[in-house]
Amino acid sequence: MPGYLRNLKLWPPSHIMVVTGLRAAWMIVILWYEVCTFDHVLHDCQWPDIHQTDTPSARIARVLVVADPQIADHRSYPMRNSLMKTLGQFIIDLNLRRSWHSTINRVQPHAVVFLGDLMDNGRATMSNSEYNAYAARFFDIFNLRDLSIPTFFLPGNHDLGLGEEVSFSLEAATRYTSHFGPLNHKTTIGNHTVLFIDAVTLVEEDIVRADRGYSYDNWPAVVGGSIDFVKRFAAHEHASPTVLFTHIPLARPLDADCGPLRERGAIRQGHGLGYQNTLSNEASQFLLRSLGPSLIFSGDDHDYCEYSHPLPFPSASGSTAVREITVKSFSMAMGVHRPGFQLLSLISTVPATETLTQLPNSPPSLLDTPCFLPDQLGIYLNVYLPFILLSVLSLLAFNAHRTLAGGNKHAQHQPNVSPRLSHPELSSCRANDDYELYQRPPGQSVMEDNDEDPMLPFPVTKPAGPVYSSKFRGRSSSSSHSWVFHLLGRRRRVSLTLPCLITNRRVQEMGFLRGFFSDVVDVAWPPLLAFCIAAWCTTHV
Repeated sequence: MPGYLRNLKLWPPSHIMVVTGLRAAWMIVILWYEVCTFDHVLHDCQWPDIHQTDTPSARIARVLVVADPQIADHRSYPMRNSLMKTLGQFIIDLNLRRSWHSTINRVQPHAVVFLGDLMDNGRATMSNSEYNAYAARFFDIFNLRDLSIPTFFLPGNHDLGLGEEVSFSLEAATRYTSHFGPLNHKTTIGNHTVLFIDAVTLVEEDIVRADRGYSYDNWPAVVGGSIDFVKRFAAHEHASPTVLFTHIPLARPLDADCGPLRERGAIRQGHGLGYQNTLSNEASQFLLRSLGPSLIFSGDDHDYCEYSHPLPFPSASGSTAVREITVKSFSMAMGVHRPGFQLLSLISTVPATETLTQLPNSPPSLLDTPCFLPDQLGIYLNVYLPFILLSVLSLLAFNAHRTLAGGNKHAQHQPNVSPRLSHPELSSCRANDDYELYQRPPGQSVMEDNDEDPMLPFPVTKPAGPVYSSKFRGRSSSSSHSWVFHLLGRRRRVSLTLPCLITNRRVQEMGFLRGFFSDVVDVAWPPLLAFCIAAWCTTHV
């Protein structure tokens, strides 16, 4: 082996090497997962219309579709303590802010649609001031008002409450409409008719209709309700394609496949406290028959699903089936590894002057594609947590090695001082702390002249030597300390004997723990600072 390699000291590593190495590793991890990951993941997220052939007369409206953000509050996780609730809410809010900031800057839509469940407990009984603060958090996270982007909202079961649960506020619908807009409404985006159906009240009215034995044709619909809204819309002909937005998915067979992009199982019919997985078969057929939509978007399920519903009759475009896209939840806390959103391109063509109709070779009018966000929970559990454990174990091992090595070196250089046993009442921590032994002469008082000791420094503190008498075995030792001072022109000494609670082993333990925690702080503060700066930059810049 070359001499320079033999002389190169690689082990044990120095304190600077360990701390600096862990700092550098953590900085790389933080910068990648807190700054670069979102841009990296969203790099391939592109509007579906960019792959179409350019048509000079085409007009494109780009719509960002977001489902189930479900802003958490202190009611969201009742089994957790206050600290865990606060920490969980902070992490979820931070992730939503970062996801929204990265998404809106990346895709730059012409309009935004929220598919319901805006707040996790918007339906809960609370004061008006608390609800106002809750809604303000939503608008602060999804900063839309400063962007001047048309935004449309749809109510979900967590916004209004589904059923007659006593914990659901009777004011939930009024509060929702005062902050987010009407329950059922329609608009035009890119020459397409866009319908927003309140599926929650549709389910409740559908249950009453079925219990009373009415069909949809002869049911006296509640004025202003969802069924009434659909019937009034269907009473008029609409030339433009219709896009339907509903929070609750439409019914489908039990074995319906959701496609390869889904993470878990299939959407099955079912219901429980405050929720219903799908609309009933009758309600679904009522919407398909009355509206003849060209495309359907739904939420509530939190996972992605794509299913084609057969239409009772061909739509205006001649299609016999309509695709329904169940959009992934935008939140990391909704049970899916990869949150996401949907991009919708509405393409219309300027009519030809001769025919006032669309050009025969016009591109498809409806295009959509899913986009996925980083697996934030997986980053915390599979990256940060193991790296924290690795860092802690590394610092523990290093400090244990340093303490043991220091103790062995200390023992090798320990002076061999014989204890004085002439004064049996003195006891101390021995030469454990490497102090010079001192013994007060017998018969000398605590407050006594000491002129005969001209070499005694001033001031001085000296622990006395140990006592090895068998009658003191098993007891805690003590330490004697002396202070010398001048008073009234004379030199005097005060001695104080204290129990020795810190033995040599205890000193080493305290040194180990103190060094370990000091190293933890030294390693942790730069990446924590980088995390805070990255969080601020990725949500504000």
